[in-house]
Amino acid sequence: MKRLFFTSLTLFFWVLLFGPSQILAQKKPPTKSEAEKMMEELDPEEIEMMKKMGIKFPDMSMISGDFDESYLAKWQIPSRDESRIAKAKKVALNQADLPSYLKNVHTSIATKLGTARTSSANEMMANTPNVSEKAHLANGLWMFGMPDYAILVLGNAVQSAHQNPDYLNNYAAFLTMAGAEEAALPILNHLNSRYPKNSTVLNNLAQAWFGLGDLPTAEAYLDSAIRLYAYHSQANLTKGIIEEKKGNKTAAAEAFKKSLKSGYNPDKEDKISELGHKITPNDLTWQPPLNEDPLGLVHMNWPKYPQNVFESEALEKEWETYRTEINAQAAAINQRIAELSGSFLESATNDPLARMTGGRMDGGGPITQLVFAPKAQALRRYYEENDERFENQKYEELIEEINSRPEKLYYLEKDVEKQIQELDERFKGRIGEGAGDADRQAYCEAWNEIQSAHLRTVNAYLEEGNAKWMDYHRKKLSREMNYNRFTLLPEEYEMTTLSSKALWLGIIGGQEVEFTGPNKFCQYNEEPGRTTGKLADFYDLNCKEKSTLYLVVGSITLECNKMTTELDSKFLKFKIRENMDTNEIIQGSVEIGFDVDLAEASKLGPVKAELKGELSGFIEFNGEGITDVGVKAGAKATFGSNLGDITDNKASLGFSDDPSLTLIGTEARWGWNSGPSLKGKSILGEVSLLSN
Repeated sequence: MKRLFFTSLTLFFWVLLFGPSQILAQKKPPTKSEAEKMMEELDPEEIEMMKKMGIKFPDMSMISGDFDESYLAKWQIPSRDESRIAKAKKVALNQADLPSYLKNVHTSIATKLGTARTSSANEMMANTPNVSEKAHLANGLWMFGMPDYAILVLGNAVQSAHQNPDYLNNYAAFLTMAGAEEAALPILNHLNSRYPKNSTVLNNLAQAWFGLGDLPTAEAYLDSAIRLYAYHSQANLTKGIIEEKKGNKTAAAEAFKKSLKSGYNPDKEDKISELGHKITPNDLTWQPPLNEDPLGLVHMNWPKYPQNVFESEALEKEWETYRTEINAQAAAINQRIAELSGSFLESATNDPLARMTGGRMDGGGPITQLVFAPKAQALRRYYEENDERFENQKYEELIEEINSRPEKLYYLEKDVEKQIQELDERFKGRIGEGAGDADRQAYCEAWNEIQSAHLRTVNAYLEEGNAKWMDYHRKKLSREMNYNRFTLLPEEYEMTTLSSKALWLGIIGGQEVEFTGPNKFCQYNEEPGRTTGKLADFYDLNCKEKSTLYLVVGSITLECNKMTTELDSKFLKFKIRENMDTNEIIQGSVEIGFDVDLAEASKLGPVKAELKGELSGFIEFNGEGITDVGVKAGAKATFGSNLGDITDNKASLGFSDDPSLTLIGTEARWGWNSGPSLKGKSILGEVSLLSN
């Protein structure tokens, strides 16, 4: 069974590498020889099944050298294109010029993309007559891997809304990411004159000049954007590329780190390592922050440690009851683990692809992506690299302390025995048969005090040692659960959660405690009651962070560790990700903002990454798709009673399935930031859209 499951995992990740819907990013692509070996190991029935699913296989005869060569090619800087630079500089737009310019660019693009695509785009827009809905549709098309249709739809919408700075900026960003930088620059220059010091516009200007190979001009705009927002994801990414070209490895790594902090992308991570620099957990940001105690271990209760002989008798019974409850709960957990293990292995063996992707991979059904998995794995990797030695040292110290306990307790026990012997000598002949009540009472009080003092000493020592042991495991388990939450599929996650619970129950139930009751030679009235109450339960780990973003063309649901992308039935006939075969490299990010102050877009300009008082979401892309998403909260995170508090984790990515918390709609604003237009084919090709 284990071997079969490992084979299924290998097959799955190989499919992801070469299939059209590369869902999980891999740290490094395999070499040609490794890929050929994988091909040889595939079962013919599996190959046939994958072909029916629409998964393409690479032609090994067309591959020379290692895949790493094409992987690194994305970091090559575009050559300077004097012709397109000259054309971009010739056009200066004022408000009156915009309508005719936008119409000309749109017409040129429609001609270039052909009648079939233009007709399909018109058909898509037929049910969205409202301009804002068209803009929303364009955002969805881009996110669903259909950038050509997105450009056509937004190009149509912006002609009747050329006063809207968001639409103008996003259209220019789309043009830049599609390889038509010279057509985007006049629009961006116009926006920059209307909205100076807008980091989104400045970044997009920089990326357009970078795409044309004018690095000095690009760098000047990048620096301006970074001055406004030090951690601008795309501006710092391109800044790092330029610094590396100059030979400034340290400056380049620093820029890549700042970019990584505001939007995770495995390519950035690789580049930082390639430059010889280390990444720490502090370089990876989670929005909203990770829960430091996802299982609620810190609130789990147990009986008190007895501090005197009168407490001891009652508390010993409590500890016995407590451990019985622990054992019962652990048995139920282990039974559930056994049930899940069987069904998990069966599903992994029988239908690994459907189980691990959540559906078909040809656009005909939902595609599930563990969108946070690479980021969580990076966090774990760097934590282990930086802190593993410290953690191991701490663990060894704890084990050493536990191993030394018997000797410590032995000497404490010998000490109390000596005190009791001395007490017996003092009362020798005074507490036997016929002794008076006063002597008997005095002896019992002295005996009880000696034993109570011993209990306080021993239990203080044991409680401190147990607390250190439990604290170590509480932090370790919580950290592991945060990794598992974002890297495992539901069944696996439930099994690891149950295992963690069983381990924690064993730890808290196995606390070493000393008990000594009062001397039975005397009579007592003290009978302490139960102090602990019912065994506290773990926190409910049912996902409370399910959010659905409706984008006309389909929906994107973010639910804890996984993101499911589902194309609307009306759009199934338009093949999803059809441009992925062009090897184009589309990189960028989008800021999604909602605030009462953002209503007047014409006054404020395009949505910026450095939103201060708003609730905002962000989405990060690289050539393979979405690599990071999150929600950011500014000073006015609770500006409306119907919007709730961002800290309650109910709003994720700035939207929620709870109607009272829905932030994304026609009133939400999108601000696209184009990324570096690196060497590679583009949708529109390196052919100018502007006449001489």
